[in-house]
Amino acid sequence: MSDAIFDGLDIGLYSVSSTEDNCAVAIKAEARGFRRLWLAEAHLSRDIFVQAAAVAGATKEIEIGLGIVNPYTRHPSQIAMAVADLEEWGGARVVLGLGAAWSAINAIGLDKPRPIRALREAGEMCRRLLNGERVTYEGEIFRLPKSDAQLTFPLARHGVPLYFGTMGPRTLNMAAPIADGLLFSVFCSPAYAQDLVGTIAQALAPTDRSIDDLDIACYIIFSVDQDGDAARRAAKWVIASYVMRLRDTIRYEYAGLDVARMEALQGELRAAFEEGRFDVAVDDVPDDVVRALAVAGTPEECVAGLKAYAAAGIKTPVLYHTLGPDRAKAIDTIADFVRPYLLADQDGP
Repeated sequence: MSDAIFDGLDIGLYSVSSTEDNCAVAIKAEARGFRRLWLAEAHLSRDIFVQAAAVAGATKEIEIGLGIVNPYTRHPSQIAMAVADLEEWGGARVVLGLGAAWSAINAIGLDKPRPIRALREAGEMCRRLLNGERVTYEGEIFRLPKSDAQLTFPLARHGVPLYFGTMGPRTLNMAAPIADGLLFSVFCSPAYAQDLVGTIAQALAPTDRSIDDLDIACYIIFSVDQDGDAARRAAKWVIASYVMRLRDTIRYEYAGLDVARMEALQGELRAAFEEGRFDVAVDDVPDDVVRALAVAGTPEECVAGLKAYAAAGIKTPVLYHTLGPDRAKAIDTIADFVRPYLLADQDGP
């Protein structure tokens, strides 16, 4: 039996992949018994709701996590409409993740954003609408001024699970008492995750909830293959894509990486992208950066890497996007040689 127990082991996909490719992964993941597929959206890439609708049409049972939807780019009432429509079409299996990603906020040039307040209000509005309530809402950020607004078609269920995607302490303090789950983003090392879990516990201390009352999930860039070097090479493209865009240097500090070195790497990758040679530059991402920012390698190495997240308090690792040099083969490898060692209800092979 497992000696490190997770509540689940989910798959996560990024909208840099086509809807067709992500549907193929969803079909394979469902066939191999994975509980949930999370979808992440990059600004000006493919649309999360379009991809979710396609996945819902291509599968029957796997849960579909929206991780994350930004209320600054979609009004909360529009988010609730889309979620309810997805569940009418594909069944009661959607998980709504809300987050105010700074990359999207900066991209649309929003002046003086208040993301914590925006997320609180969006969560309140979405939850009430998705519970079938009549809602009049006058928030500081969002409004539904029409008297008794209500979704106008039957709901597949009440109580769509609500997650917040954040690693900010102030947002965690807001979200932990009201969320069904919290979702950490990429490059969240076990050391960083452990501190964030401590913040969550502190946020819950004055409430009638405990850390047992909510899921704590984390996107982990993941790549597995019997050839560990091939798995690590495959992870480099997604790692480089995030290094190129992220300005949050605290993630590098927790991962034990030199910040000045990572800022230099970021500059190199941005220049390569602008000059049309990004794919070549990806090959030069150092191996120690891969090891620090991803779980990648042989099945045995990946099991060990994920166990460190269990020890840090992560309940649901979301194996993110790369999966392996061959995604379909990697899903089989995860199901046969990784998952059995990490979930309490399965035996190792």
